[in-house]
Amino acid sequence: MKRLKALLMATMTIIGLTFTVMAPSAAAVTPDGTQVACGRSGYGVGLYFNSDVSGSKRCIYGNVSNYAYNGTLCTSQGCPPYRYELDGRNGEGQTVKNNAASVYNYSGDVISIFFGSGWTGPWDSFPYYGYVGSALWYGNLHSTYNENASHRRTALG
Repeated sequence: MKRLKALLMATMTIIGLTFTVMAPSAAAVTPDGTQVACGRSGYGVGLYFNSDVSGSKRCIYGNVSNYAYNGTLCTSQGCPPYRYELDGRNGEGQTVKNNAASVYNYSGDVISIFFGSGWTGPWDSFPYYGYVGSALWYGNLHSTYNENASHRRTALG
């Protein structure tokens, strides 16, 4: 009986360890230590007010042709602009348009941030989340640093 009990305990321990290793983490963390809240179904992009993915953050899903108009919040009075919303951080409440310094691509697609509205002008692109190669899926904007007006996802393959 003791042997059976010991075997059962060992088996349960192995099963528990297997599930612990296989289970995804409760919340991914960006390089500045903030928890990821943009990863809904792998479509999000996080725009940050400061360089090095820091400061206030705005999570946006899908393509946006002009950050000056948040089509998801339109009323009979019009559409408000996208604004930074991470509480208590530098840039909170500021408009996203022409105020982004860095980006974190939580999606499974390439994200391109454009200088102009309607996906025009110079752009910065970031590969899909988790990409392992010469480019990272997050970082500072260069061609569109504080001059960003729109972004578009490009599906792979």
